[in-house]
Amino acid sequence: MARRMLTRLLVGTTTTVAAITAAGHARGQTQTEVTPPVSITIPIDAEKPPLGIFPSSEDALMDPRMARSWSVAPPRWFVSSTVDVGFVYLRPRVALGYGKPFTSWVGIEANPIVTSGELAVYGGLRLELPFFDLRVGPRFFRAFDHTYLDEQPSYTRLELETANGPQATATTYEAEMDLSIPVGPGNIVGRASVSYVTGVPDGQEVFEETLHVIVRPPWVLRGRLGYAFRFGTYRQHSIGLIAEVLDVPMRGDAITLRAGPLIRFVLSRRVELRGSFVVPVVSPDSIGIVGGDFAELGVRYRWATE
Repeated sequence: MARRMLTRLLVGTTTTVAAITAAGHARGQTQTEVTPPVSITIPIDAEKPPLGIFPSSEDALMDPRMARSWSVAPPRWFVSSTVDVGFVYLRPRVALGYGKPFTSWVGIEANPIVTSGELAVYGGLRLELPFFDLRVGPRFFRAFDHTYLDEQPSYTRLELETANGPQATATTYEAEMDLSIPVGPGNIVGRASVSYVTGVPDGQEVFEETLHVIVRPPWVLRGRLGYAFRFGTYRQHSIGLIAEVLDVPMRGDAITLRAGPLIRFVLSRRVELRGSFVVPVVSPDSIGIVGGDFAELGVRYRWATE
């Protein structure tokens, strides 16, 4: 009797344990099936690399950390800087103004200039609007190699480079206006400036290191006209051809005609590659490419407070 009761007890216990195990297993399977999978979402901006000199993003104008264009941000007080570095020059520019930097603004700017031929500094007022740019101010320069020149109808390169005397210095008061008007597949580009050169001894002339022309003070008149074709995904790049005329009235209306190409490759709203190769075609002087306007052959970097 006792043996039969013990046997029944063992069988019942085994059955109960099996049932509990099966039920737990079934519950585990059910819980696993209804548990949602864990997903990780990576923000789109985090996948884009930061702005570099050569952005790898498909949108070469987009910096994920900022608006696409300087014109997108609202008008505000700002401090901005433009640094041009090239062969052979360094031109950092600092501006304080109100509006949209590099697009539509008014303010003041200072611009030290270091090239292979001069040390100069410019400061003045500036008004920039779409397709229009006006600046007014004085520029002081000191030549590294050139001296004052005795007045004569024309000069050779040798006379310019070997003239004796103190290193030339002068202050040029200048008003300059730039235009860029969209027409067809590109822009009509133009420049007009009036320069008043002071600080040159009486009876002498000076090679104006920024204008690249020999001046009998005080006036220099300049006009430029050309056309730049735009291309690229956002028509941000351009290549064009310009011609310009410089008149020095006190040298008997000495006329200098220069012409050449301009190029601009926009890698982002901060970084550009720029170049100009404007050589003299007609001139009262035989000074070669020194009389050309190789103002840009390098990289431009822009920055502004948000």
